[in-house]
Amino acid sequence: MNGLDGLCAPIERGNREKFVCEAEEVIFFKFCENEGDVQSTDDETNTFKPEFTHQVFGDQEVIFGYKGLKINMYYTVGSLKQYVKVQHSETVPVNSTVEPDNILHLISEQTPAGFTTNYNEFVMDMNKDKSFRPAGDLISSYKQDDKTFEIYHATFANPKFQEYHRRLQTFIIWYIDAASYIDDEDHNWNLYTLFEKVTSCGETRYKSIGFLSCYNYYCYPNKKRPRISQVLVLPPYQKCGHGAKLLTAMYDHACADPLVCDITVEDPSENFTRLRNFVDALKCSSLPSFQPDKLKEGFSKDMVTEAREKHKITAVQVRKIYELLRLRATDISNAEEYKKYRLEVKRRLNIPFQKEKKSLQKLEKFLQPQEYEAVLQSKSVDNQHEFLEKSYRDVELEYRKVIERLSAHVNV
Repeated sequence: MNGLDGLCAPIERGNREKFVCEAEEVIFFKFCENEGDVQSTDDETNTFKPEFTHQVFGDQEVIFGYKGLKINMYYTVGSLKQYVKVQHSETVPVNSTVEPDNILHLISEQTPAGFTTNYNEFVMDMNKDKSFRPAGDLISSYKQDDKTFEIYHATFANPKFQEYHRRLQTFIIWYIDAASYIDDEDHNWNLYTLFEKVTSCGETRYKSIGFLSCYNYYCYPNKKRPRISQVLVLPPYQKCGHGAKLLTAMYDHACADPLVCDITVEDPSENFTRLRNFVDALKCSSLPSFQPDKLKEGFSKDMVTEAREKHKITAVQVRKIYELLRLRATDISNAEEYKKYRLEVKRRLNIPFQKEKKSLQKLEKFLQPQEYEAVLQSKSVDNQHEFLEKSYRDVELEYRKVIERLSAHVNV
């Protein structure tokens, strides 16, 4: 329990606030290669804050019992060995009926691989980190801004990778809302890890950049269906195109497996949906059935077949990519052409209303006339039209964001 929950009389209300800190404002992560990185207080190159803290410090996301609190969490750049340093100027008075939050204990509960609070031990970890090498099989590499990046595939059958993953996964608690750790004894998990390969003065070392996890589900009669679970590019490396590279590498690796039926996603966030649409649109845009002249003829079974066979994309996702690419091919200055596009998208968005209408017709048999009339009023045509129009605007806005990125991209 967070100490704030039990706060009571001996601390005056005015003083109470002085011992409460917003967790996300006092936690700092930093990747370190040497002692200078740890000791530097003004270098923010690799320093970043968490986005979520509720899974560690409770729903209120506050820490009680300290003034001038600062929680520094240092990581080695490759193996992600962790050093936690807690600093504060004052703690709640000892005569208080409430003890300050046990910060190290709360963090340790969400850190299965453990961490050190000993600086000298962390210095040794940094020295060992120079020889760290990624576990698994190299499946892809690329260059960006004169830097080299490599993507590896591994499963938990690899003990070295299992150990590394227990350190890597701690970031999801801070950066993916409501995230939970996966079972690292289950060999149906496939993990894709991204590293920067740095070569200097004849020596090579690796920096952890991000990861993607997916689970192999059964697909009748004798195939499997990978479902993407978690994707995270670490904060210092975000908005650089690494997520698209990672997702593309995972797709290519899965598509090379003849037993893979198609690739699905588990509860995608808005940002991941946009990333997925971008990668899928890139892949489909080179297929014959997705060329502009074909797009303007309307959605076809050929699109579903070709996208699934070539890129293992599901039928539902293919429909979205068709709409996105057709919008890109549509001349919106041509009123008739643009109207035709909008109507087609709205027909898809209207399908749930049509199903609901059929359900209401069946319901009429079991309701009194006045009851049925009340239900119809709550489902008025005006409300449906308003909802449909808003849904369409939201869809088009999302598509346009992806189209803008498609126009700006060089390669993936």
